[in-house]
Amino acid sequence: MVTAPINKEAVMQAGYHDTGHMKFLCRITGTKEYAAMLATGNLQVVHLSDHYPLREAADFVTRERILAKLRLIRDSFIKWGQKSPRIGVAGLNPHNSDGGMFGSEEAEQIAPAVKDAQAEGIAARGPFPGDSIFYRAIGGEFDVVLAMYHDQGHIAVKTPGFEKSYTVTLGLPFVRTSVDHGTAFDIAGKGIADYQSMVEAITVAVKLSGAAS
Repeated sequence: MVTAPINKEAVMQAGYHDTGHMKFLCRITGTKEYAAMLATGNLQVVHLSDHYPLREAADFVTRERILAKLRLIRDSFIKWGQKSPRIGVAGLNPHNSDGGMFGSEEAEQIAPAVKDAQAEGIAARGPFPGDSIFYRAIGGEFDVVLAMYHDQGHIAVKTPGFEKSYTVTLGLPFVRTSVDHGTAFDIAGKGIADYQSMVEAITVAVKLSGAAS
């Protein structure tokens, strides 16, 4: 399945309480563990949490949730034909908290989750500072990065390749990709919309469907 943009405000006004395609598809399929992966070029980023206020997103940075997402990434990539994906795990706080000066999540939640994953044979490393890990991934050090919150990952993907970025939903019982942009009602009917993201989403859906079959 390849989905076009959706306007979340319009969906809510229509009486639906899912905050997008992903939540709706996971609800109707009974999918409990899922995640969005944004990608452009060779940069692939999975998000620990998605559409939450920043104050609440920090509460999702727990050892249990991080380990669950690392398992999901490993299992999804295996299904797509990549046996042992190299996963870089981002930190939450500035400078990886600088030894506890700017937070404690790196030491208390993220690092223990990475060790748990390594004990299960998952090729995860981190946490690494959010201001350098994506550069390292683009350079080929990691196959995929686990970002700690929505904008941390979205900004990293959209800055180098906004036009050709796309989304893959991990965890669904079928392949689902989507464009990585909104509805842009302000330019509707003007003939200036860029189709490249949709082309990428369709191309990747075909590729992943073949790998998973």
